[in-house]
Amino acid sequence: MAITGVSNYNSVYENTYVSSRKEAAKKAETKETAAAQRSTETAKKSSNEEYLKSLQKQVPYIKLQTGYGLNTNKDGKVNVVDVNPKLLEKMQNDPQAAKEYTQRLKDVEAATKWVDNFEKSMGYTAVCRHGYIDENGNFSSFAVVVRKDELNEQLRKEAQENTEKQIENSKEKARENAEQLAEKMAEKAEQLLEEKIADSKDGTIYLYDTDMQTIIEAAKEDNAGKANTKQQAHVGANMDLKA
Repeated sequence: MAITGVSNYNSVYENTYVSSRKEAAKKAETKETAAAQRSTETAKKSSNEEYLKSLQKQVPYIKLQTGYGLNTNKDGKVNVVDVNPKLLEKMQNDPQAAKEYTQRLKDVEAATKWVDNFEKSMGYTAVCRHGYIDENGNFSSFAVVVRKDELNEQLRKEAQENTEKQIENSKEKARENAEQLAEKMAEKAEQLLEEKIADSKDGTIYLYDTDMQTIIEAAKEDNAGKANTKQQAHVGANMDLKA
């Protein structure tokens, strides 16, 4: 009489053994994949941090760091700009993208300076200001500005008068076409900021990509006017009447 129980037992044991080996191999493979992914992410993070350091040297007025969104915390930090890691990777892998977005950062820096100077001339001070550049290079900004009590009405008036004198001097010395363009752009940007401040709650203002484009153009024209003024002053100092 045949004993079938032993055969069935061996079959079950073999199937269980094979299944357990496959499961162990799968877990090992999963661990290796996860380890490889962690290694890759670590390498990317390290590469981004080093690349960000090189970019920081080109835009010292703002503080660069990596981030995935616009920080709206009232944390007392000013002119901090978060850059999406994917954009940093794109810049490292594409020379044309690196050139385009490095210039974008320089434009953001120039616009930030312009905004700071305008707010100060109006008696306002930024108690926090954050910016964010997404993976497509679009910029957004969050800030809280306050009118300091110690800056009294007389000081504000003097600051405004000094600003107006500087603008007037620039107009007198700059070429007529450049003056008109710079004045129009400055007025447009100033109106934009005044409206943002007027509509703000508790001094909170948001500037988005289209807003920053207006301010960037104003900053560019302002810098061009200053450069032209310096050039004309240099020509006059040398008694050279050539334009």
